[in-house]
Amino acid sequence: MNNDDTLKQRIDALRLVLKEHNYRYYTLDAPVISDAEYDRLLRQLEALETELGEPVPSDSPTRSVGSAPSQTFATREHGEPLLSLANAFDPEEIEAFVRRIREGTGEAKPDFIIEPKIDGLAVNLRYESGHLTIAATRGDGKVGEDVTDNIRTIADIPWHLNCVDTAPPEVLEVRGEVYMSKAAFTELNRRQDAEGLPAFANPRNAAAGSLRQLDAKVTARRGLNFFAYGVGLGGRELASSQSALLARLHDFGFAVQETSMASDVDGLLARYQTLQEKRIDMPYEIDGVVYKLDNFALQHRMGAVARSPRWAIAYKFPAEEVITTVKQIIWQVGRTGVITPVAEMQPVAVGGVIVSRATLHNIDELQRKQVYAGARVIVRRAGDVIPEIVRAVDIDEKAQRPSPPQNCPVCGASVFRVEGEVAIRCSGGLSCPAQLKERLSHFVSRGAMDIEGMGDKLITKLVDEGLLTDIADLYEFDYESLHDWPGMGEKKIANLQKAIEQSYQRPLARFLHALGIRHVGTATAAGLASHFGSLDALMQASAEELVNIPDVGPEVAASICSFFAEPHNRDVIARLLAAGVQPSAPSSGPGNHPLAGKTVVLTGSFKSIQRRTAQEQLRALGARPTGSVSKNTDLVIAGEKAGSKLAKARELGIEVANEQQLLAWLNPDYP
Repeated sequence: MNNDDTLKQRIDALRLVLKEHNYRYYTLDAPVISDAEYDRLLRQLEALETELGEPVPSDSPTRSVGSAPSQTFATREHGEPLLSLANAFDPEEIEAFVRRIREGTGEAKPDFIIEPKIDGLAVNLRYESGHLTIAATRGDGKVGEDVTDNIRTIADIPWHLNCVDTAPPEVLEVRGEVYMSKAAFTELNRRQDAEGLPAFANPRNAAAGSLRQLDAKVTARRGLNFFAYGVGLGGRELASSQSALLARLHDFGFAVQETSMASDVDGLLARYQTLQEKRIDMPYEIDGVVYKLDNFALQHRMGAVARSPRWAIAYKFPAEEVITTVKQIIWQVGRTGVITPVAEMQPVAVGGVIVSRATLHNIDELQRKQVYAGARVIVRRAGDVIPEIVRAVDIDEKAQRPSPPQNCPVCGASVFRVEGEVAIRCSGGLSCPAQLKERLSHFVSRGAMDIEGMGDKLITKLVDEGLLTDIADLYEFDYESLHDWPGMGEKKIANLQKAIEQSYQRPLARFLHALGIRHVGTATAAGLASHFGSLDALMQASAEELVNIPDVGPEVAASICSFFAEPHNRDVIARLLAAGVQPSAPSSGPGNHPLAGKTVVLTGSFKSIQRRTAQEQLRALGARPTGSVSKNTDLVIAGEKAGSKLAKARELGIEVANEQQLLAWLNPDYP
């Protein structure tokens, strides 16, 4: 194995890990690692991608924001991408940020606006002729969940813009943060306790859960608030600076935060210190400060990378630490079968949040930190998001140390550890109930078989009652029997059955991704579908054949072979096919399409097709869609309002196509 193969495997593994963390944070509202740890992994991935020197796919966590929207709500595309912010954790990073701004703008003392960083949920509000029409969560930065009805219950958000002296903008996107005050959070948990329901871990998760309620009346009772901090489509002409924009948004009727200004590192750090000291007395949670270049013209000059602007940065507060006692170590089983140690602790308040559980990620970390039942441990709310055990204190050398389980704590199957990995895994596969729920959720998700209406709550109930025992049961179940279930009306059941029917003929690439094969994400699945052209050909492929495919190294090949060699998996696939599921192969055959093997960049907006859909279809044809233009780019497909990427393509002499040509290539009858 050469160095590039090893590097690619490390990159693939990191991308998979980060995507799973994005899903847990943005979709499930249940992160399992700290902001600092996530940032460390993201920076490690950026360094490895740079070292490899190959085009970075657009779905890499270094090029994308957030996670795909959940299937519970309808999706809404943002007029302009809702980017994330780069994070900083020490003064040196702020010094480097200011230095980059000075070098990029030529300004010796640029003005920065300083805003408290709210610990909430980002949303995008679309106003048409001054009237609120759509409200959506961040989602993946391009497409979010439609939460319009719930947003209308928040008193801080005007239904109509206050435009007394001027006509309202034809279209305006307002960005901001939905949050829950400390008082509302305390009252909510009091009610939860009185009703015998579990308490929320922190205001951020409570706000996210409240905004995603199917009943807007529930949202209304939660007492959510909103601060506006920016604009998207139609907003740049409102003002020439961030400070002026906030004033304009306030005039429109939005609540905005108190801000301050600075023009050097000392001023930025002084305000950070002040807000860190004031945070405990503030009526809502903040987890840092945000520094933004105030002048919009200078912001434009600085530009942005794939997932964040270069003209802004979030400086996170350090985590708070307390000491508590571990009651016991339990073992949890995830979707891929990874068995993770979790410490159950005496409840303790950390940063205003009651903490009673903390993950230890793997057996090596459990042993390294010397955590055991009865141990006194230092607990930190890393990044003010989730609890993390730093280490044990006053260690009792005679205390019994926890050992990894020999059998899965859920299904009793034997466990195994892949050579070179620290994780231990359940061998039960789809027969393990813990994995089954997660695998079903993945199978029906938007990026896989896209069975809308089959949400996590319904899956949990169907599995718990023994009505779904594997994936194939989805296509053999009598959904008419759900009529007597609470919340399952005739229309909902009809829509679910329609979604099931539509999933019978998904593209082969999506079917392969839906199977949940370890290390096989959307890009790898598309490459496999394009190369083999049929499910049967792939199932018979050897490891030697697989490693000849781009992005498939020995570890990925071994995982694919192992999956299809497992009799239970083959039985489930046979039942799926017998039930009528027919994964459709790439229309032009594997590798025969003119774009097969070419690196393609899509830029601008398209009238007839969403960019994500086009990228997915291009992958199925064997092309490699990426997010940036370089000398390695073969083709740029430009829609309306294409900007810097189109200009760079022309500068480098790269072939440029339009939307009409794109649709011709995607047409199944293309010669």
